Amino acid sequence: MAFSQDCNSGYFAFKKGTRMQLTSYDKKDKITATMNYEVKDVQPDGGGIKLVFANETYDAKGNLLAKSDVSGQCANGEFTTDVRNLSSDMMPKSADMEVSVSGDQLVYPHALTAGQKLKDASITVKSSMKSLGMTIMNTTFNIIDRKVAGFETVETPAGKFDCVKISYTTSFKFMGNRTAKSVEYVAKGVGLVKSEQYDDKDRKQSSLLLTKLEK
Repeated sequence: MAFSQDCNSGYFAFKKGTRMQLTSYDKKDKITATMNYEVKDVQPDGGGIKLVFANETYDAKGNLLAKSDVSGQCANGEFTTDVRNLSSDMMPKSADMEVSVSGDQLVYPHALTAGQKLKDASITVKSSMKSLGMTIMNTTFNIIDRKVAGFETVETPAGKFDCVKISYTTSFKFMGNRTAKSVEYVAKGVGLVKSEQYDDKDRKQSSLLLTKLEK
């Protein structure tokens, strides 16, 4: 099946059947969760492609917490995707907790240069207890100041990757106004390889790492 050649050079996994595992760590580098992604469907969409990623999230003991589909689209020299680098604060903590994410999609142009500014986004995360039918958190996160901080080679248990480094700030209200800083490392043909989240005093709070990759 022939797709736009432009899509083949993007910062995402576009080959059907590709499997990835992202492992989440807390500020002490202790595993908090693992997320398994698989490129479930790839379909032509105008001059580009539309992708569906199947996602399963497990806690540190291997218990299934959530299952969902994450969508993405390649068109006009850009890849747009649902949030795929959730911080530990946004993840479900038990099988009884349901987390929904809505709002803007994140945009990743195929051609990136150091210092380039990227589109901001606003995302609302809603957490509820399924057994009680009660919302326990409904918070809007404003992702601002997204920019290309440079290019680096990142080595993980899944291999060594040439990545673009993207930095951004997240502002939100939770017991007052709060901000957090993040950096993410994204590789062509793969997607997210590593991300780190810091508080407003530059102390690392959580991280994500690509720990398995099967193409």
